[in-house]
Amino acid sequence: SVLHWKSSKSATISWIQTSSFNARIKVQEIPKVLTILSLEYNLKRIPFTTGRILRSVIPCSFIGFVTALREFSSNRSHTLPPLSFKHRMDILYNTPNVLHLLAGSSPLAGIISSGGGTSMILLIGVLLLATAFLRYFSQRIQYLGKEDQLLIKQLTKKVVVNGPCVCCPNPLTTLSFKRQKALCLTSTEYATVRDDSTGQRKVVTGPSMYFLGAYEVLEGGDAKGLKPVRVLKSTEGLVVSDEASGKQRVIKGPCTFVPQPTDHVKVTVTAVYLKRTEYVKIENTLTGKVWVEAGEQLLFCEPHWRQLGNPQAAYSLKSHQYVHLEDQLTGAVRTERGPQLVFPSAFEHPTAVMDAIDLNAWQYCKIQNRSNGEVRIERGPKLVWLSPQERVLGQEKEAGITIDIETAALVKNLHTGVQTLLQTPQLFVPSKDEEVLEMRKLIRLANNEAIVLKDQEGAYHFYYGDPLKGTERSLFLPPYWEHVTLLWSRGRRRERRDLKITVFDTRPQYMSFEFNCRTSDNVEMILEGTFFWEVVSLPDMLANTGDAPGDVCAHARSCFIQLVSKVTLQEFMAKFNEIAYNAHSNDDSFYTKRGIKIHSLEVTRYQCAEQSTARILEQIITETTNRMNRLSCQESENEVAIAKLKGSVEQENAKSEVLAIQQKHLIETARAEGLAEAERCTAFLKAVRESADSDVASSADLPEQLWHTLRRKDALEAVSSGSAHVYFTPQDANLTIENRNSVS
Repeated sequence: SVLHWKSSKSATISWIQTSSFNARIKVQEIPKVLTILSLEYNLKRIPFTTGRILRSVIPCSFIGFVTALREFSSNRSHTLPPLSFKHRMDILYNTPNVLHLLAGSSPLAGIISSGGGTSMILLIGVLLLATAFLRYFSQRIQYLGKEDQLLIKQLTKKVVVNGPCVCCPNPLTTLSFKRQKALCLTSTEYATVRDDSTGQRKVVTGPSMYFLGAYEVLEGGDAKGLKPVRVLKSTEGLVVSDEASGKQRVIKGPCTFVPQPTDHVKVTVTAVYLKRTEYVKIENTLTGKVWVEAGEQLLFCEPHWRQLGNPQAAYSLKSHQYVHLEDQLTGAVRTERGPQLVFPSAFEHPTAVMDAIDLNAWQYCKIQNRSNGEVRIERGPKLVWLSPQERVLGQEKEAGITIDIETAALVKNLHTGVQTLLQTPQLFVPSKDEEVLEMRKLIRLANNEAIVLKDQEGAYHFYYGDPLKGTERSLFLPPYWEHVTLLWSRGRRRERRDLKITVFDTRPQYMSFEFNCRTSDNVEMILEGTFFWEVVSLPDMLANTGDAPGDVCAHARSCFIQLVSKVTLQEFMAKFNEIAYNAHSNDDSFYTKRGIKIHSLEVTRYQCAEQSTARILEQIITETTNRMNRLSCQESENEVAIAKLKGSVEQENAKSEVLAIQQKHLIETARAEGLAEAERCTAFLKAVRESADSDVASSADLPEQLWHTLRRKDALEAVSSGSAHVYFTPQDANLTIENRNSVS
């Protein structure tokens, strides 16, 4: 470092500059600098040995500085060694003490007395007093700005002085004082201040400038003791615990949170956003109470709250919907109908949203109360709402029973068990004590049909479609009655008995059969044929058999076996139709007893059961067939020849008859024409004679001549119309030939 100074007349400012410090000396420090300079002037005369004595009483830093000044006085351009900031302060504030030592030491006193005299001593004393006075007041007077504060420690207490002002602490009562800055807080900062005298703590928030009290100190924070505030969004919250009381609270955003001195942030929470159609269950962990928070809201859970599950959707009910809510604690069930938005309570268990039963005018439903078993009937048109204790019996919607002339309803009274057949046309809806057993259609019988009904006492009733029988042709099946159904056999051999017959056909009908029989020459035959049979007495058939076709076929088979066993194969082939007739006609009482009449029994086909016999039979049949064919051919030729002869005879006879008839017709025609001509002639002649003309009246032959002339004219016209030639005699022509010459 280099010490620069000026001795100009103004001598206002000097400074000391180092590589790490730049301290500007105020005007008040000028006496100290002058004292140092005067000391440096006197030190020029101090021998080197005297410097050893100075080192024992003067600080080392100051000795070095004085030595540097001595060297600097001999050579103004000499560079002094670097001095630290502490050394420079020692030089400034310890100058009076050094000078006092220099003046009081015997070696230096001798030097000073020998060199300066009394005037020098006085000068030094004045300088010392001035320096001490200036130093004291320069330390005591404090110039405080608007952000400055002076903390003064007095004998018994501490006080503070806040700027802006000028303050000089009382030296008699002041032990020490300290200058410090006020706290400048922005809107996002705060500070925690503790009063050491009372132990109270408080929070200072910005934006502001805060001056600490005499006993107040800052707690925590950054280097200046400031802390950032907590800015919360709209969906953020803080759980804050008061360490003094133990209470907890929730700070909800959006806000700026400044904690109190006893506040402790435990956790950051996020709000639950509930829509209009959502809800969530909340539990109080202190009391165990559970309740429901419904939307629309932004829900912040309190410290002792606990969210049970995620938000759930409420039940939006339309006008035709409802829902049952069951309280799991009490078991009570409540019903909510639409249209509305339903929020269940904390312990209610909702079921699915159900639709009300919409009944049309022709519909009904049967509902039972499960708590008491009562049944009620709801009939449309209406909306039916079920209570929690009710259920639908049967189908949800049942159509009413339409009773008309074709349909009747069999209804049973559940209390009495009485069955009633309703036939009056109506839309019938059963009451709660009625049950519709079945719908019965009107039974219509054709002329050839019949049915058998059995009443509750087991008696049979017969109804025929034939009006001659005198029974009803159309009827409903009465209550407690039933149709009589017979199981008849079916198949060609009647091997299966599963054909259900309820309506009997009284017309004659065909029935095929097939069975085996054996001839007297031990040839087993398979016979196929048909019955043409008829049920003539339904009561007799029902009284004596339950399988009429089976009985007929079985009895016919028995008769056939008996008859075929008495003839040979050749005899059977010759007269099997006769055997068939005898099979059904010999025992008519069997069929009559069962009300059956066999009109005919025909064998349509037979064959041998054994293959060898069948081949022989086939040859016999073939030969017989060929012979019959040849006979048939010959008979056909003979019949053709006879037919030709008979035809010729009949043809000639027919021709004779035709000629006679033609001749007769010609004669009749000629006679008719002659009569006509005579009539014409007679009429002509009569007309001519009756004419008044005298010439005609005078000649008797004239009318005949006129007639002949007219007839001749007709003959000429007839001839001229054809290709014939007519020759006239001169008498007939009455011609005259004249020869006339021309005159030139």
